[in-house]
Amino acid sequence: MTATDERTPLFGTATAASSADNGATFPRKDDSLPRPPPVDRRTSLLAFLESRTPAGCRYEALTVGLIALSVITFVLASVFVPEYNGDAPYAEWCSGKWCDALWFGNRDDNALAFLGIGATSVTEMVVVGVFTVDYLLRLATADLLDPKFAGIVGRLRFLISFFSLVDLASTVPFYVDAFLLPDTDLAASTFLRMFRLLRMLKGEGRCAVAMGVIDAVLAAQRGMLCTALFILITVWGVLSSFFYIVERGNPGMIYCGKTPGCEDIDTSLCTMDEWGFVDCAAAGCPSPDGAEMCPNLFRSIPLASFWTLNALFGEYVLVDQYSPVGMLLGTFTAVFAVAVFALPVGVISSGFEDEISKQRLRQEAALASTRAPAVKSTWDRDYEDGARNVYVADRATFRGALHNFLHNQDTPAARYCEAGTDALIAACATAFMVDTVARAPHAVLRFFQFTCFVVFAVQFALRMYSAGENPQHRGSGRLAYASRFLNLVDVAALLPYLVGILAFPGSAVPGAFLLVKIFHFEKYTDAFTTFDDVLRENAGILTVTGFLALLLWIFFSSVLYYTERDNLDAEMAGYYKTIPDAMWITLLNLSGECPLGHYSNIGKVVVCEWD
Repeated sequence: MTATDERTPLFGTATAASSADNGATFPRKDDSLPRPPPVDRRTSLLAFLESRTPAGCRYEALTVGLIALSVITFVLASVFVPEYNGDAPYAEWCSGKWCDALWFGNRDDNALAFLGIGATSVTEMVVVGVFTVDYLLRLATADLLDPKFAGIVGRLRFLISFFSLVDLASTVPFYVDAFLLPDTDLAASTFLRMFRLLRMLKGEGRCAVAMGVIDAVLAAQRGMLCTALFILITVWGVLSSFFYIVERGNPGMIYCGKTPGCEDIDTSLCTMDEWGFVDCAAAGCPSPDGAEMCPNLFRSIPLASFWTLNALFGEYVLVDQYSPVGMLLGTFTAVFAVAVFALPVGVISSGFEDEISKQRLRQEAALASTRAPAVKSTWDRDYEDGARNVYVADRATFRGALHNFLHNQDTPAARYCEAGTDALIAACATAFMVDTVARAPHAVLRFFQFTCFVVFAVQFALRMYSAGENPQHRGSGRLAYASRFLNLVDVAALLPYLVGILAFPGSAVPGAFLLVKIFHFEKYTDAFTTFDDVLRENAGILTVTGFLALLLWIFFSSVLYYTERDNLDAEMAGYYKTIPDAMWITLLNLSGECPLGHYSNIGKVVVCEWD
């Protein structure tokens, strides 16, 4: 038997044999070996939809782009509505039939009017079409995602799941508007599509963990939150009643807004009936057909509750109109009741702190059970944490001596030089501030700033040059060194200043860029390093909360755009004539500021909801 005949087959136990057809010798796979189960189409489809394949990841990126396009076109569509922006020069930029048909769908008579489905756009139809197919495929594979979604009952259970409702909110309003009610305009139906952004939280691992943290916090603090909310609602209701009793007869709370002919009337001449309805005919503002032209802001407890809620959050929009008793009540609200409204925030913050501490302890225990924690050397800490370089160069060369002088500060002269640099940074910042004073010696101060720029630039160039003495900073390591925080501070200060003095010669503007050098003092405090560590450790939670904040910002801006663009107060309506305009005021409200108060009744409900 030859060596070829004695070979062990590659598969199974069968010996290699000559093919009866062509005499060639090949190893054969033994059919008795177990084979991997075949992957059916539905399983492959689910892997694609859940971004578990390269193609699925590309599809997920496409979905994100479509979502962003959908939200952006919805927001910008409000800019090109002539009814509310007819006097703006940009209102006609996309008023053509094809432009509107492609992007926004504001007009019933655009180039897609032949479809007979009302005002729509190509962008809207494409996005909704993709979302619809995506949802149907997810519904078909729902049982593979979770066995509880199997069968008819399981599919019904899937329909009411969170992400299913997100998808339905993204698509169903379009079909209702287009096919059931084609001759009407379902206001703001398209903005519901933005909620599909929530699906991205499911695909990102850190976000899923963060959502679990939020859920754990709410569950752990449920009892305290319920108690705090009960106290909050009770205080709100009692104070609203007191404000109603105190201010309902105050003529200073009669608001005429921008009603033509009623702007500057003497409200003390107005009369109110037992229900608080106002008649200002005697003051020169008659009420046509019994309409109330100048309402009383406190004529009922529900109306008073809006202004009370503002006061409880530290906003006193009507502070100059309160009666003496109202001011006393407002003082009590400011001193005592506002602290009560801070209770829920404090409870949630404390819960987050406790839950994050527990998670870190669990992570440390898991890490300790698998391997011993690595101990970083001084060298590692130097390059990972940006500490002062400990590499000692050869002092016999110019670059080596320069390296030790600038990077290691190995002599008293080097330390005095570093202290002088700090003093020069402080003096440069002071010079810029003094330069803004009208009678300051501007020429001298700007020459001093330019001198500081030259010193800083030379110092930066020498530091970059001498860094190459360290083997770790050669080649690609030089780029890593240049991207350290303090080096980026130098680039952010010096380069814009140089561009500024060339673009604005003789101006004080370039000096502002040198103020960035103040961040040079970070080396003494590690404040931004600590801040960066906090962001990294809590990236998941911050991503979720930031994402939800963005979603709520767009949502409430859109809602108030629809509720306030027809406000009888022309000034109020002007702030909400487009969604981009509404986003600024809405951001102030979400940040705890309430610069406006004369919302429509529906608008007041919306504002109270987010408060």
